[in-house]
Amino acid sequence: MCSGRRTGAGVRLAWLLAPCAVLAACSGSDTGSSSAPQSAATTPPVIASAASASRPRKVFASDAWGFRIDVPPGWTVRRDFHSSYLANGTWKAFAAPDSHGNPVVSLTMAGSSHVTDAEIRIGASRAASEVQRCTKPPSAVRPDSIATERIDGIRFTTFEAADAAMSHHLDVHAYRTVRNGACYAIDLLVFGVNPEVYDPPATPPFSDARAFDKMRAVIRSLRFVEPNNQAAPSTSTTLR
Repeated sequence: MCSGRRTGAGVRLAWLLAPCAVLAACSGSDTGSSSAPQSAATTPPVIASAASASRPRKVFASDAWGFRIDVPPGWTVRRDFHSSYLANGTWKAFAAPDSHGNPVVSLTMAGSSHVTDAEIRIGASRAASEVQRCTKPPSAVRPDSIATERIDGIRFTTFEAADAAMSHHLDVHAYRTVRNGACYAIDLLVFGVNPEVYDPPATPPFSDARAFDKMRAVIRSLRFVEPNNQAAPSTSTTLR
């Protein structure tokens, strides 16, 4: 109920308040219906799957070189190649002294030790000379091991090579391909020391065959994408 007496100011105030009351009454019935579509539009759908319920996987991605690869739990990621007695730090296994390329990532298998170490190494080069001779095996290649294999639909030349000296050994399963004007070198390395040189003899953490099986399974996750730029890979690699 409104009062019968109103001053001029009171009349003006009533006229100002009346639209507000009408808007408040109208908005009370519209708020619930308008907020529901907005919430549905801004909230992403939840997709249930075995992958989302499991432990999230890690992925190493290089934008500069245009690839990504899964990193198994417990494996160690490095942006360079650790040098050992036979497995040096060059960008690819058995690289010539005048070879030019970039180590991109190494994935060291869980359990690796000074007795036996297993690593996946991926290097790349855009040097014209390296692209030209990319798929040519080194002199240490094992006879009759040269073949081809496809990963992510990309054809790789594969071969095996080995070296040994002073109770140390190095076995390599190599993959080579040219893509987007670059040579990609993927090397699966198992290297270490003869366990018999220790007293008592040491126990290797895993067999060579098991290590290669595990590493081959990992490189099956390799996926190529278009590289974003031609920058050095050290400025555009991520682990997520």
